[in-house]
Amino acid sequence: MGLFKSDYGKAGPGIAKNAPKKRSFFRFWELFFRKFWKLIELNLLTFFFCIPIVTIGPALAGMTKVLRSFALEKSVFMVHDYMKGFKDNWKMSVPVGIVDIFVLASVISGLYIYPRMASQSENGTLFIILCVVTVSFGLTLLMMNFYIFPMIVAVDLNLKQIIKTSFFLTARALLTNLFTLFIFAVLVFAVVIGSLFNYLVMLIIPIIFISLLGFIVIYRSYPVIQKYVINPFYEERGEINPELTIGKSDSAVFTDKGGTEAPIKPKSNKKTIS
Repeated sequence: MGLFKSDYGKAGPGIAKNAPKKRSFFRFWELFFRKFWKLIELNLLTFFFCIPIVTIGPALAGMTKVLRSFALEKSVFMVHDYMKGFKDNWKMSVPVGIVDIFVLASVISGLYIYPRMASQSENGTLFIILCVVTVSFGLTLLMMNFYIFPMIVAVDLNLKQIIKTSFFLTARALLTNLFTLFIFAVLVFAVVIGSLFNYLVMLIIPIIFISLLGFIVIYRSYPVIQKYVINPFYEERGEINPELTIGKSDSAVFTDKGGTEAPIKPKSNKKTIS
């Protein structure tokens, strides 16, 4: 039976160094399951550092730094990399976090107040318009956040340049951003509805929900940053973005022979008669 008599001396097909990448959908799930426990660890760190509200920005910056490494398939030292992202980017991420909280509060208030004022006022159309404008502004800022935090940790730009570029990328990759926003909304809606039936569902928030949302955003948005911000920077200098060559260095000590190995001939077990 082959199950019990496997020939471990025979070379397998291996994995070729230049093998084509898996399709984005399948690669996402492969990375997700490979990093599942790391995502839980990262979520717990982020949730802990978000508790003082003013540190939400730096906490998200630390999380983004780690998630970027996950997406690029770089090695990660969780606590060290998280704290480095937290400390190195707090000056820019604190004001971003405060603005995000203010806008979120404004959108929630607008959704609560404007429809009621519209129903009680003769000029209800005005309040409906104000409600639409408030929600539209909030959604635009949310999509800009898909790029603000990744650029804070990845590129050497000031905050004004980052905000300007994030708005450009939000418009430039609108379909990508809308689909990411749709996934974002579905997951949030599922947790909210699930919590109405069983409050234990809310436990997913401190366990993995924050890092899961962040991982989805980074996985979908960071390639856009590479395409329109990072790659052009290196192309102008006649260089290649080093992020695209991670794991493809030509200076390896040993040559990768994945997919090209020749079978190893087993030694004969027959005894020679002299």
